[in-house]
Amino acid sequence: MRVLGYDHPPGGWFCEPLYAPCSLFRSRDPRAPRLPRDGGLYLKFYGDEGWRFVMDRFPSYRLKHEPLDAYLVGLRARQVAEARRTDEGLRELARRGPDDALCRALWELLDELRAVGDLRLGDFGVFGSILHGFHHPALSDLDLVVYGRRALGEAREALVELYSSDPSFKNEFGPGWSPDRRWPWRSISPSEFAWHQGRKLIYGFFSSREAGRWVKFELEPVRSWGEVRNSYDPSERVRKLGWAILEATVSDASSSPFMPSSYGLEDVCFIEAPVPNPPEPDLALCYVDEFRLQAVEGERILVAGWLEEVEGPRGTRHQVVLTYGPRYHEQVIKVVGPGARCNRPSSPRPGA
Repeated sequence: MRVLGYDHPPGGWFCEPLYAPCSLFRSRDPRAPRLPRDGGLYLKFYGDEGWRFVMDRFPSYRLKHEPLDAYLVGLRARQVAEARRTDEGLRELARRGPDDALCRALWELLDELRAVGDLRLGDFGVFGSILHGFHHPALSDLDLVVYGRRALGEAREALVELYSSDPSFKNEFGPGWSPDRRWPWRSISPSEFAWHQGRKLIYGFFSSREAGRWVKFELEPVRSWGEVRNSYDPSERVRKLGWAILEATVSDASSSPFMPSSYGLEDVCFIEAPVPNPPEPDLALCYVDEFRLQAVEGERILVAGWLEEVEGPRGTRHQVVLTYGPRYHEQVIKVVGPGARCNRPSSPRPGA
């Protein structure tokens, strides 16, 4: 499990399942197997597989979300056997020293980024297989955490320079990218997806001298400690109104890199609505990793997700949420053009 987002009840954490032992879970996805150094076989979850796996089979690993009046995947403090922090994982790798080709490639990549950008070792952490010790030195990717808006901005600027001037770096979603499996998303095409992912800059390859191969890497944006605010409020009540499709202009994308990513909305125009005269949401809240950093201020976006009403001490507001559960692959956030005011008919078609 990894902690999902920053808003949690006292003594517990909402989580995202990442891996399961092969004795409990089977996968036909060729990307799934992970081999720990101490033996055994783990399988990685993709999409909403992990959410469905825990919700269906392990009810003890669920946590009540009071505002939603629903149970989500989560852990109580007494259920946590071990916690692994991504920053401490990187420091442990530094203390231990590079003991295989992938670990040497990790330091090679960090050296390249720090040589170009104003970045410190403390701006980074590691996650994924290299954190848990079941990476394959000759096959695995490098999964890095970058902490905070400042460091993320520096890292992305460094990657702009490296992609453009260093032949040993290339954007994963550059020319020639195509999906390596049956396309799951129903509201965004592979070419649209590649355009969005490519401009995020955080997914790439570099030709590692140490590993002797092109190593895939990812930078996962995480808030720095000073940016973290726990906004969980058990006195709020969230009511799901239903499925909605809308266009809106992004008014605020400052939290779009993080998970959940959020986008302030204005000039909302419904295409499909769950109720007559739908209330206008001022926020898109997204727990789907693929749609982080998807748009910037002033862009016009298409959003498909769940319209919610939130009642709390500060009044009533509305949001559209992309999350685990039904219609997972129908959800989307994508840019459809520069900002513009709504010019669609005032009466959207009702939801299915």
